[in-house]
Amino acid sequence: MKTTRWLQRAGLAAAGLFSLARVAPAGDAIPLGYRLTFPGSAPGWVRVEITAADLSAPQILVIPRAIPMAYGEAPYDRFVSGVKAFSADGKALTVRRDEGPRWRIEGAGSFDRVAYEVDLARMEKEILAAADASKTRPGYVGILGYSVFGYFEGSEDRPIRLEVRAPEDWPVFSTLAPAAPPSKRTVRASAADFYALADSQVAMGPGLSVLRVEARVPLFLASYAEVESDAVLTARLAREALEAMADYFGSTPFAHYTVYQEILKPIDGDHGYGFSMEHLDSSTVFLAAEDAIRPGAGAGDVQPARYNFAHHIAHAWIPKRCHGEGYYPFTWELAPVIDTIWFSEGFAQYAAIVALSQGRSDPAAYRAAMLQYRFRRPLQEAPEFIRRMSTAELSRVASTRYASDFRTGSNTFARGGLMAAEMDDRIRQETGGAKSLRDALRVLLAWSGRERRAFRLEELPELLQQGTGVDVRAVFDKWMAAPLSHEVSKPRQ
Repeated sequence: MKTTRWLQRAGLAAAGLFSLARVAPAGDAIPLGYRLTFPGSAPGWVRVEITAADLSAPQILVIPRAIPMAYGEAPYDRFVSGVKAFSADGKALTVRRDEGPRWRIEGAGSFDRVAYEVDLARMEKEILAAADASKTRPGYVGILGYSVFGYFEGSEDRPIRLEVRAPEDWPVFSTLAPAAPPSKRTVRASAADFYALADSQVAMGPGLSVLRVEARVPLFLASYAEVESDAVLTARLAREALEAMADYFGSTPFAHYTVYQEILKPIDGDHGYGFSMEHLDSSTVFLAAEDAIRPGAGAGDVQPARYNFAHHIAHAWIPKRCHGEGYYPFTWELAPVIDTIWFSEGFAQYAAIVALSQGRSDPAAYRAAMLQYRFRRPLQEAPEFIRRMSTAELSRVASTRYASDFRTGSNTFARGGLMAAEMDDRIRQETGGAKSLRDALRVLLAWSGRERRAFRLEELPELLQQGTGVDVRAVFDKWMAAPLSHEVSKPRQ
């Protein structure tokens, strides 16, 4: 999930897996065709066309409002216009706006395609969180899949063939099929289903830079920067983060990985920058100009960036491939209410802390400092009404306002992170250091791959015990209880 300002800049300066319990579509399923076109003649707009010749009218076109793992909503349907649908013989079909982010394609019989335009310039202007908006700048377009791609209700599990068209001589890049150097003008890619398409990104234009770095899997840094930044250093930090997380989890459940970064001059004082977001095989990082990694940056200056990369790469395992109920099937029209955000965010962040500590001269000191700064401090500063909530209740509240009221987000991941740390200590103590929480999480990931479902809240302690033989239910119960009264004494004034 989103984190701000490279840890707010004030902090520390010193398995054969599956995707979100999805079952692969049948091998003979006919792919849907998606075409995304940026003509250049209308700089703020893109056109989307979806072809499905084997479907018949009537159909419902849905444009997402909810964002996976953002724990909130964005009104993407507001920026869609000119929705038109056609039958197989080229005749126009009637399209009516429905309640919610829906368009009803009326009629009976043959259906061929639907097309519409998306106003990206208006989107960036009206959505104040930079991490939630696609953007157009002179010589550059950056597109978040879920902000422009719609789907036909009931066809979310169909495989997809994507074609992206850019102006002549423009490089174009898709995280579904990354390449360095990127293709010119046209790129084609495949997605297993709508979730994989919506969770991907597209970038294009002469302002785009793409580097490939050799790592456990091919690693790409796709970036657009409006100020000077050190792309080579940034790519090295991303590689270190990727390798650390692959070592921790013992797997690489993606064929390639992209860190997609925008470094932007703010368009006004109301827009928020310094956020990041996780995806199935990529991370998106949206920075204000002052947060760029500059040439010659020192070790202390890059530590927050390395942690930010590791934290969001960790989400490719948790919760993208191992999660509690509510994450999948995803409800694209309304943000789902989820009981286990503390696991998805806190355990993933704790895994990143432990993974990065292994490369330091004093791993224990690094861990202790991060636990204090990243986890204990939000709890110590929490208002009393949040302290009275159980962890599951707080997670439900954060499901729709994690970032918009970051007290809910930070306290949710802080509780999960400290639960993970205490479980890790318990496991290490009872096994004489032979086992750790890492072993428990590896077994949990393998279980998720076999069972192809979310774990239920009450199942988690037993599932973690299977990986180490250590019963951690007492730790689980302690951190799930309300009111929270431990680890949270107010700091002295």
